[in-house]
Formats: sequence, structure tokens, C-alpha cells
Amino acid sequence: MTENYSPEEKNNQNTAIDTKARNKKIALIIGVIVVLGVIIIPRVWAKFNKKETICLNSQTQIYEKYKDAVVLVKHTYALQISIKGSEPFLIDVDDNSFEEKTISGTGFFVSEDGKIVTNHHVAEPWKYAEPKTDDFSELKNHIAAILPDTINKKDYKTYLESHWNDYYGGDEEGDYSEEEAAAEDTAPVANVDSTNVNNEVNDLIADNKSEESAVTSQVIYTNLDDIEIIPNTVEISVALHGSKDDWLQCNVLKIAAEDEVDVAILQLKSEKLPASVNDIVDLDNAVQDDTSLKPGTNAILIGYPMGMQLANTRKGIKVQVYEGQINKESDGVSVQYNVTSTHGASGSPVFNECGQLIAVNYAGYDQAQGYNFGIVAKHAMSLME
Repeated sequence: MTENYSPEEKNNQNTAIDTKARNKKIALIIGVIVVLGVIIIPRVWAKFNKKETICLNSQTQIYEKYKDAVVLVKHTYALQISIKGSEPFLIDVDDNSFEEKTISGTGFFVSEDGKIVTNHHVAEPWKYAEPKTDDFSELKNHIAAILPDTINKKDYKTYLESHWNDYYGGDEEGDYSEEEAAAEDTAPVANVDSTNVNNEVNDLIADNKSEESAVTSQVIYTNLDDIEIIPNTVEISVALHGSKDDWLQCNVLKIAAEDEVDVAILQLKSEKLPASVNDIVDLDNAVQDDTSLKPGTNAILIGYPMGMQLANTRKGIKVQVYEGQINKESDGVSVQYNVTSTHGASGSPVFNECGQLIAVNYAGYDQAQGYNFGIVAKHAMSLME
């Protein structure tokens, strides 16, 4: 059956269709404008509202501006064990592999929510330790040889600690040392007919081996594939210039993906910049074009070489400043300079003579001062984006 509409009804229907189509177009246009606005407007705003670089006049001015932003980093870490996917745990045994290790470095605040730029090797020092033992095969073999497969997960720690010395490897598996072999060769021999004695001894050995096999065959030990050794942070914290052994807890927030880019981001657990820090190191004003870093131009490092050994004073922890020159053009990742530095200064900010960040100090030679390297600032900038 065909419905008949009056001219007025048809006109109203067409108007409604036109209105819907027009609304869809308007919504689409608004959507496109919003998307473009989100992408383009911030870039345009940043371009025309970029902070003007104020050139500081001396090494002293640079030090005074940024000394409170530069922190001493203390990182304590240890090897943890996970078995069959258990929660990682530490054990207290007579084996220095499981002893806690502490390293020091430097970092610097770059945001109001307590983010800190430092080196990757300060955030994850075990990845750079020498010699490298990433597979931890000896420790896994040790665990697999003493831990029965039937032990409950909650008892792993106590069982390993109480049975750690039950493991015998190398010479302890029956091999004699040269001294023991020599002593055996020179031992006096009884002047008796040994035929019957030997037969009796062999019978006893056979019986003992059978009994030992029967006992050990009943014990199934943990599979090597079920054991994981994990280097992990026990605590990572920072101390401020002028503080007296007051340490602020941190988390590792982000690490550069490329191995050669030795940069990482920490963040205070409070996610709040300390009140004593008036000026952060502004990455927006850092030198992004590393080709502009020419040999002979100034390089100023603020940091904590030698860690607490040099930092600790009667008036609290004090940061140090060192000045030199760039020696070699950047290769896109790092730049070389002759600023005095040593271990503990890893992660220090390096500035040009205007106080702009040019690099993050990461390597040098303790044996010969004057050959030090920093990751150019653009990599810290990209990690913060």
C-alpha cells in the first residue's frame, strides 16, 4: 500500500534530511579542526613563545644557578632469585655474588614533578659491570644441585640459606689437589697381606654405592630452566646540594632504547620538586644542534666526581664545578671534552659558556684526566618527550 504525503509533509521531510546531512558535515569539519588544533597549535605556540635564552656571564653564575638542581645519586642493587615464576627474593649466604653493591653517580632535575636526567649505567649498573655474567650459570647450577623440586615456594629462601654450603663443585666432586695427591703417594703402607682386605673394602664400597643410589634416586632436584637470577634495585635515592645525608627515594622511570645512548630518567617517589630547588635545567633551552659544538668552546661540568668522598663536608654535601673545552666534534651521539672528571660524575650536566645544557657526562679515563665524553643533549630531550 502506497503512503500519500501532502506537499507540506514532503517538504518537512526533505528539510529534516538536509539538516542531518548539514550537521554531519559540520561535525566532520569540527573534528578535523580539533585534530589539527591538537597537533599544530602547540607547535606554533612553542615556536612563537619559545623562552629567550639568557646567556650567563661566567662559570660562577652557571654554578650558582644550577647547583641546587644537581643531585648525588646512590644506587644499591643485588641479585635476586626467582624459581618457577615466584616473586624475586634475596638470600643471605656466604657468597659475595649475592652481596649488595652500591654505586654513586650524578643527576639533575629537569621538571617540576621531580624528574631527573642521569646515565643508563647509573640506573641499571649491572648491565655495565665487568666481567659480564648475564647468564649466571654457576649460581643456577648451585641452586639446582641443592634445592629439591618438592620444596614449597614460601620456603625457597630459608631452605637455600640453610643448605647453601651443601653444594660441592670443582675439586670438591672427588678431584684431589696436587698437595693431597702428593701426601697420598708418600703415606706409609701397612706391611700385611692385602688380598682379603681389598676384597672386603670393595664389597663395602659396592654396598655403600648401592645404598647411596637408592637414596639419591628418590630426590628430584629443581630444573635449571625454572631458575632465574635477576639483578634488581634495592634502593635508588638522591641527595641535594647542602643536605646532610638526607636521601630522597626515586624510581627508574625511563631508559634510552639504544645501548650507545647512555641516558635514563629517574623520578622522585614524591613526584614533587624539592622546595630548595629554584631552577631546574631547562631542556627547552638546551643545545639541540650538536653540530654547533665546535672544538675550543667552553664546557662546564657540575657534578659529584668520587661520590661522597669529595662531596661530604662539615657543612653537608657540596657539588663541584669543573671547566674545560670541547676537544672533538660530536659524532651525533657523544662529544669529547677535557673537563676533569672521574667515576661518580656519571650523569653530570655539561653546559656551554651561556649555561645551556650541551651534554650528559658518561665516560672518561681515571688513569689519564682530560679525555671525557658526554651524550649530547638532544638525546635527553627526546627521552623526556
